[in-house]
Amino acid sequence: MRTEVLWNQLVGGGSEHLTLKQHGNIEADGLAVGVLENAVYRIRYHILCDADWNVQSVAATNLTDNRNFALARNIDIWLDDQNRAVKELHGCSDVDIMVTPFTNTLPIKRLHLAPGASKEISVVYVSAPDLSLSSFEQRYTCLSQDTTGGVYKYESLKSGFTAELKIDADGLVVDYPGVFKLAWKKVYTD
Repeated sequence: MRTEVLWNQLVGGGSEHLTLKQHGNIEADGLAVGVLENAVYRIRYHILCDADWNVQSVAATNLTDNRNFALARNIDIWLDDQNRAVKELHGCSDVDIMVTPFTNTLPIKRLHLAPGASKEISVVYVSAPDLSLSSFEQRYTCLSQDTTGGVYKYESLKSGFTAELKIDADGLVVDYPGVFKLAWKKVYTD
């Protein structure tokens, strides 16, 4: 199955095109373009997950200045492109790229939270446009869920930021209030 998605970025302005392939493993290829705090970015990212939505690798490039990184995950140890452990990221289970709502889908799909349940996780946080990496603590709480989608409360435990994310039946963000909004989606069964 292949899914094509377009999101509008509401902060600063921008958009993203995502191609999501699910054939055993899960492969996401995204291109986010926009402006944040007067800085233009064009970030291409690639995320590979196993069939249970556990992130196996992530790579990103800011095409405006060619800054990039590549990480591979071995359980909770993250390795750089030279196969060296990145100690600051030890224990992170997921990836959160600042300029895409897709990375919220990763823990939502992986955790399978029942309504009312919550889980704290550590993520590799990727800021934009500089692509700097850090470890962030987050909490996801399933507020509601049915066959058409649901609502999850996202909390950044460091900053105190919270948002109620509306998702569709595939776990993709439909509305991240004031930040991202789904503009278009098409599913191919090829």
